[in-house]
Amino acid sequence: MVDCDWSNLPEDLLHFIADRLFSVVELKRFSSICKPWRSSVSDVNRSNPFPSRPLIHFNPIPPSETLQDDDDFDNFEPSAFLSRAAFFRVTLSSSSSKGWMIKSDVDINSGRFRLLNPLSRFPLRNSSESINLLEFTVSEIREAYAVLDHANGRFATPEFEKSALVKVKEGEDHHHGVLGIGCDGNINYWDGNVLKELEQMGDHFSDIIVHKGVTYVLDSRGIVWCINSDLEISRYETSLDENITNGCWEDLRFVECCEELYIVDRLSEEIPLKRGAVDLFHYSRTVGFKVYKMDEELAKWIEVTTLRDNAFVMATDTCFSVLAHEFYGCLPNSIYFTENRWPMVFELKNGNGSIITRKSESSKSSFEMFFPSFL
Repeated sequence: MVDCDWSNLPEDLLHFIADRLFSVVELKRFSSICKPWRSSVSDVNRSNPFPSRPLIHFNPIPPSETLQDDDDFDNFEPSAFLSRAAFFRVTLSSSSSKGWMIKSDVDINSGRFRLLNPLSRFPLRNSSESINLLEFTVSEIREAYAVLDHANGRFATPEFEKSALVKVKEGEDHHHGVLGIGCDGNINYWDGNVLKELEQMGDHFSDIIVHKGVTYVLDSRGIVWCINSDLEISRYETSLDENITNGCWEDLRFVECCEELYIVDRLSEEIPLKRGAVDLFHYSRTVGFKVYKMDEELAKWIEVTTLRDNAFVMATDTCFSVLAHEFYGCLPNSIYFTENRWPMVFELKNGNGSIITRKSESSKSSFEMFFPSFL
């Protein structure tokens, strides 16, 4: 093994590493290695424990000026912008075996860091006026994008209920844009100036994800499609087997887990709200989930009955997995989600399971990872 003099690493490389450290504690550890390493962090913002990643702020011209023949976009807000939120794992620097999950974005008016409910984009209410971050180590685990109608918005615009930041080819160049699924199930593209609807290929799309550099979309029949950098849609070679659920899909979402792609089907039932003998209306209630994974050898999606130590987090703006043992109270082999703004968890047991809510005192510990004790 060849000895390496770590103190002689290129200054640009040291600065590149230092600029991406996630906490004040990590910066101090980095700068204590040697003098060259310490000097490389001299101009890094030590007061901000999170990397400086401003929102991608679009200033689109009104849709009426670019899509005069398309009435579907008359209500699109020309002041809308793309908001980036990030999920972080926070641990005590003295004990990093377990941690909490927090979610944040940045107020574009003040530039201040804001905490959000991890399962939504609503502000997180906290009792602490200040936090000494020297006590904690913070690492980013996921990012999520949403097209909001104004700076203080918490709901995605109807044209982009699910969004993904993508690179699109234009001539010899590539630039960023937003692909999203609207409330009507159609796929829309927006580059900050032009809003357009992609040619309809599937049947009411339900989710979108960029996985290993490829953009996938999922329609309500369980068919997976790919979108290339030219915004051309093609059908993926496999889809969910209609025999599994008799072709009756509910709410389908993509989830990344251990670098593999999963599909989660949210099962619900219609509950009538009665007044006497009269049904006022019906509301939908989640009763369970089905999980599917691509089997590359069989070239088809198969149902998964256990997630082992993994837990799926089904936020409103993205879905992802975590290792349960790394978070306080996190239940392994489970799916965390929200319903009517209440956090809930579904324990997956051999394909079946039960739902736990946070409404009872006995179940609150199962949601401890979303409610850090220091807030």
